[in-house]
Amino acid sequence: MGSRVIVSSLPNHGLDNLGMENDGDGHMEEKKFTRSGTTLSQVDLDILSKQSMEGEENKDKLNLEDSSDINFQMRSFFGQPLNTTGPSWNPFRKKSGILNVMHAQSKRNRAVSKHGRINTFNRGIEQHERLFKDFFTSMIDLSWSWTIFCFAASFFISWLFFAVIWYLIALGHGDLDPANFEEGSNHMVCVDNINDFAESFLFSLETQHTIGYGGRATTGQCSLAIIVMAVQSIVGVLISACMAGIFFAKFTKPTSRGETVVFSKNALITLRDGALYLLIRLGDLRQTHLLECHVSGHFLSKKSTAEGEVIPYHLAQMEFGSELDGSCDYIQPFWPLVVAHKIDSSSPLYELAPRDFQTMQFEVILTLEGTTPETGNTVQTRTSYLPQEILWGQRFEHTCVAYDKALSKYAISYAMLNKFGPDRTPRLSAKVLDERNNEKDTNFD
Repeated sequence: MGSRVIVSSLPNHGLDNLGMENDGDGHMEEKKFTRSGTTLSQVDLDILSKQSMEGEENKDKLNLEDSSDINFQMRSFFGQPLNTTGPSWNPFRKKSGILNVMHAQSKRNRAVSKHGRINTFNRGIEQHERLFKDFFTSMIDLSWSWTIFCFAASFFISWLFFAVIWYLIALGHGDLDPANFEEGSNHMVCVDNINDFAESFLFSLETQHTIGYGGRATTGQCSLAIIVMAVQSIVGVLISACMAGIFFAKFTKPTSRGETVVFSKNALITLRDGALYLLIRLGDLRQTHLLECHVSGHFLSKKSTAEGEVIPYHLAQMEFGSELDGSCDYIQPFWPLVVAHKIDSSSPLYELAPRDFQTMQFEVILTLEGTTPETGNTVQTRTSYLPQEILWGQRFEHTCVAYDKALSKYAISYAMLNKFGPDRTPRLSAKVLDERNNEKDTNFD
C-alpha cells in the first residue's frame, strides 16, 4: 500500500474520513481527513463534498435575499407600498395577489398541477342533494372556518329550539302568570326561577350541558318537562359526539402529508441497457416514511380510433418502478429514489422522438400512494409533467445519498434532487431504436 497523504483540495465540512483511491498503477493511495481514521470510498467523499457545497450555496442565496429585502420595499401592482408588519399567519386567508397568480401558472393547461391538485370543477348540474346525503364526508371536506361555524350554529340552534319549548311549557302551565303567585295560591311551577325567555334560554343551555348552577331546576309537577329534559340531554350528547367525530376526523386527515413528498422538477429520458427509460426522482422529507408505498403513472393525451371516434382526454396507464428495468412499483423511500418507465412497444411514448415533444400535447401524471404510520390513513400525492418539462438525453446525478462514517449514518441531501447531467442517449424514438437494433442482429446473423 502506498504512502499516506493528507488531502486538502476538498473542503472539510466536519466529514473526516479515510478513503482509498487508485493511482492508476495498481497502487492504492489513502485519503485521510485529520479528524478520525474512519474509511469511506472516494464516491462517498465526493458526494458529501457536493452536498455540503450545495447547502452552502443555498444558504448564501437565502442570506443574499434576506439582505436585499432590508433596503427593498415591496410594492403592489399599482405602485403602492405593502404593509409587511402585519400578522404573518392567518389560517382562514385565501391565496391572493402574486401567490394566486403563481398558483394559477403552475396549473395552466394541466389536468394535475405540479403541487398535485386536480385542475377540475363541476359545471351545470348541481349535486347538492347527493352531497348532503353523505353528510359526514361533506362536513369533513368543508374548510375549517365553515366547520367551526357549523359547530357553533348547531349548539346555538339547539339551545334556542329548546328554550322556546321551555318557555311554552312555562307559559302553558301558568308559571308566567302573576296571579298564580298571589298569597294563598298553591301553584307549583314546572321549572323553578323561569320568569321570561332569557331565563328559559339559560335553563336550556344548563340542561343540555349539565352545568347545574343550582338556580333553576325542574320539579315533579310536569311530566312533559321531565320528558323534554331527557330528550334535550340526549340531543346534546348526539351533537357533541357528531361534532367531536368530525373534528377528530379533520385533525387526523392527512391533508398536508403529501406536501412532504417531493418530486423532481423535470422528467428525464435516458438509455439504460440498450432501452429508453423515462426517469423521475421522488423523496419523502419526513423521517417516519410512508408505509406500503407504490407508484403509478398515467398518460393523458388525445386519441383517435380506426372508426373515427375521437377521445380528447384519454388516460392510458404507464408502469413505473424502482428497479432499473422499471419493474416493482412498491418502493421504500428511505432516501430520494429514481422511478423508471420503460419505453417499449406497450408505452405511449414508444413512437415519440425528441422533435415530437415540441409539437405534441400530452401530460404524464405520476401518483404516489402510501400509509401514514402515525394515523394509518392512506395518503395519495401526485405531480405531472408537460412535454417541455421532459428532457431528452439527460440522467440524474446520484449524489443525494452518501455514507458518513464519522456519524455512522447516511447523509441525505434533498437539495440535489433536481441535479442531472447530459449523456449520449441517441435522439431517436424507441421504435426506431428497436428497428435498428433488430437490423443489426439480422445482419450479424
